[in-house]
Amino acid sequence: MLPVTKSDLQRIVRRTNFDPRDVLRWVSRDDIDFDERESFVELPQGPRLMVLRHRRTGCLFLGPDLKCTIYSSRPLGCRAFPFDPDFDRRGNLKRLRLIQATECPYTLDGHNRVDDIRRLDWRYGKELADYHAQVEAFNRAQHQRRRQGGSLLNSSDFLVFLGFSLPRRRPPSKQA
Repeated sequence: MLPVTKSDLQRIVRRTNFDPRDVLRWVSRDDIDFDERESFVELPQGPRLMVLRHRRTGCLFLGPDLKCTIYSSRPLGCRAFPFDPDFDRRGNLKRLRLIQATECPYTLDGHNRVDDIRRLDWRYGKELADYHAQVEAFNRAQHQRRRQGGSLLNSSDFLVFLGFSLPRRRPPSKQA
């Protein structure tokens, strides 16, 4: 499961014109091995993490040829995979780990320059910090609502808080 940020979701929605709710899945801390508390959104059912939706065959955007159908708009986590770099304050590479979660044919393809990884890591860090600030503001408002006895906002409300326009969902038709 790949956590996504507002920026990731914006790129995907712009590319696909999908309803943002159809691109996402909300998971609890028990559903994922991910300890970045700043990414969890306070919702009525508890803290939830926004991740990219999958089908049984893999990522929602994986084509029949097993290639990404939104490659140029894919989340930064996909772009960085399978690398987990550590840079010092000057931007020098201290350590580069390979994430072993799944096989990736691009791991050792020879097109992985340190400068590109550094730029991607910086961009990912900036987008993640911006997203964490938005999650923190939403969560503060949720705690305030709870203290005042109000009901908590839901995941669609969070997407609106982030600035997404959500198409109105039609209620299911009643069967006779």
